[in-house]
Amino acid sequence: MAGQYLKDLFGNLTDEEIMARVKDGLTTEACEIACRELRSRGIEPPAVEEPAKPEEPPYLGDRVILARNLMPAEAHILASRLTASGIDAEPADVNTAQANFLWFSAIGGAKVRVPQSQLAQAQQILTAFRNGEFALKDDFDAGKAGE
Repeated sequence: MAGQYLKDLFGNLTDEEIMARVKDGLTTEACEIACRELRSRGIEPPAVEEPAKPEEPPYLGDRVILARNLMPAEAHILASRLTASGIDAEPADVNTAQANFLWFSAIGGAKVRVPQSQLAQAQQILTAFRNGEFALKDDFDAGKAGE
């Protein structure tokens, strides 16, 4: 059914419109039908490059718990601070800790996990975080921050 729709669609387009769509990128089926339509008109379709496959990010090691017994908001803030420093951090158990406060202690509160290979750097940032080194100054003015 989709094949017939595509045949009708490309049959009603001008040569230039078909060429533009092929160059912009189509699904495999649509590209085959568009190229077939161009050849039936005596036009050689443009060369179609295979889309580049995204590379998988490197494996950084198993995730380990960096911090536990955090309030859910604190876990999100810490994970964001770590991410801003280039560490692949993720908050964990935040929904469970937030949904049922009785479970908070049982599961050890919200946590932040990082890859094993980034643990040492994350621990340094955690220490600075807990020492207040990332705290805003009392005279901080958000209006002047972007200037």
